[in-house]
Amino acid sequence: MARNMGRAGKSTREMAAKRRKSAIVTVIANLVFIVFFVIVINVASVSGGHFGLILVLFVLMIVVWNVFDHRIGHKLKTEKRAIRGAKGEEAVASTLEELGENYYILHDVESPYGNIDHVIIGKFKGVFLIETKAHGGRVEVNNSCLLVNGKVPEKNFISQALKNTYWLRDELSNIIGEKPWITPVIVFSNAFVSQTSPIKGVAIINKKWLPVFLERNGKSNVRNQKIWEHREEIGDSLI
Repeated sequence: MARNMGRAGKSTREMAAKRRKSAIVTVIANLVFIVFFVIVINVASVSGGHFGLILVLFVLMIVVWNVFDHRIGHKLKTEKRAIRGAKGEEAVASTLEELGENYYILHDVESPYGNIDHVIIGKFKGVFLIETKAHGGRVEVNNSCLLVNGKVPEKNFISQALKNTYWLRDELSNIIGEKPWITPVIVFSNAFVSQTSPIKGVAIINKKWLPVFLERNGKSNVRNQKIWEHREEIGDSLI
């Protein structure tokens, strides 16, 4: 079984928890404001306040309610998205656990460009950087453009993968003394991925194809052997 370091989906789970907490705080704030408006309207009514003033307060209360309701809905939606992403990362991690002892795997590596979901070091294959996406539906490439269900994704996945690849290359270079070749891969854990060529060197596959992809790509050379020999040091530095 492959050696693993770190916990897949950790930072994404933490993100979901923060968004849930933020939603709860927003709900409480919403209730406080509504109670305040109800009290003010009631006082104005009892004291014979002008009807126009009461109407304005009532309309303002509705506006505040709608604003808070929209924010709460958005926070819960992003929380759900984060949980889905964490589950995707955990599913890919389960697949990677089935690899043999010639693989060393790092999960949830912190970087300046968004955490790297998985870094795979193969004894005879080199280094793979895995970005996991939990989108459902169909993934395809049209004119070198990644499409999810026929639409451009909310983020530029290719750019993110490349930035993380260059960052990881420099980090490994500081450890082994030379810049290694890193194969970036975007893995969709739930979607059907049409067979396609890489975009700017970034491979795009689904979760089931990942073990086969790892076996068919990469190569054994002196530089990769050096990385393998320093795998423990790399793990201690990145996790």
